[in-house]
Amino acid sequence: MLPLAVAVTALSLSTNGVAAADPGPERPLAPLAKATAATSPPQSAIEAMEAVNRATLAEPTQWAGTWYDATTGRVVTAVAGGASEGTRKEAWSKAGSDGTVVQVERSFADLAQLSDTIMQRGSIASVGIVSAAMDWERNGLVVGLEKVTDEARAALAADYGDIVTVRQMTPPRDHEGPSRLRDRYPYWGASGWAPPRAGQMHCSTSFPMKRPDGSKHFLVTAAHCNHPYQLDAATMNSSETSWSNVIGTSKGYQSSFCQSTGESCDIGSTKYGDISVIKVDGVAPRIYTGGPDGTSSAAVVSTQTGLPAVNDSMCASGARTGTTCGYKITDNFMSVRNSEGKLRTPVVMAENLSGACIYYGDSGGAVYKPVTGGVRASGVISGVGSIPGGCALFYTSISYAQQLFDAEVVTTS
Repeated sequence: MLPLAVAVTALSLSTNGVAAADPGPERPLAPLAKATAATSPPQSAIEAMEAVNRATLAEPTQWAGTWYDATTGRVVTAVAGGASEGTRKEAWSKAGSDGTVVQVERSFADLAQLSDTIMQRGSIASVGIVSAAMDWERNGLVVGLEKVTDEARAALAADYGDIVTVRQMTPPRDHEGPSRLRDRYPYWGASGWAPPRAGQMHCSTSFPMKRPDGSKHFLVTAAHCNHPYQLDAATMNSSETSWSNVIGTSKGYQSSFCQSTGESCDIGSTKYGDISVIKVDGVAPRIYTGGPDGTSSAAVVSTQTGLPAVNDSMCASGARTGTTCGYKITDNFMSVRNSEGKLRTPVVMAENLSGACIYYGDSGGAVYKPVTGGVRASGVISGVGSIPGGCALFYTSISYAQQLFDAEVVTTS
């Protein structure tokens, strides 16, 4: 067995609080995050990274993420310095002959705790903190600021050393709003819904789910669509004049949000992003695709069981915009505050530079990967933000819905 390569990043945490307004020329600044060129890893690399992502979530103190090195064509897997011998052997097994394993200082659990600490601050040097995302390659975090200033960079460097890098980020907007719309039993995902007798479409659904014993059926949507009130859900009637065809309810069912705050909060000891469910009488393993008012659909043939791989490609399907593709995952475990300052965590961020983007009313919709025979369920649309030359999609991994609701995505397999 080859020895572990060692990547060491110094840990330098300060308890001095926010730095003074003038950083002074001698004070270090948190580095700007490097723009990562979009790559297209082979499917074998995607599958290897997804396997490591599952292990990372299962044993966060042992693992520290994975990434694809486009220069060498290798999947790199990181384990924490205190990882057991069993974890190290498992890492090499998952890496395979074309992969490599490195040892790093901080585990995923360490980085997640630091992410929570940074997000709880809300701002630094009078600049709003929008997000904190895993930077697997640096064994650190990328902190998103509403405005990148030297004062904020100096304060981050003073408090967190070289663990963090910085990028500008606009707070994402939740996507409720006006106008798939007349879905009927058994219900499909990526449809539109609204409270009964509403004047306009409210949100979208993502994927059909059921309890393992088949006793209950659900459509997954976004938690912010059911806050502050858990709602009954209706589709349009045949004449398209009102949302009067009641299909189910969210009342009495768990949401990932705390009722008092309207943001992601601990349920047990875990946060579950931005998800809730609509209980319906029956579902089928399909989602709507194509245009916003079309009848096209695709079979749901499989489900992602952990975090998606960075640089994997995704499509989104919501009732307002229809299907948009070209999204590349840039961050697979992120905490972010939306335009109203509400915390969403954990979420996935995917960038799209093609001009296509989701819009108001797509919240709760489906994020998926096209595969042979249909689609692979990946997540639930939460919001959208702007980036230079395109937009950023934020979504909750469908694996969190399966955990929170004790349910499984209904598939053809």
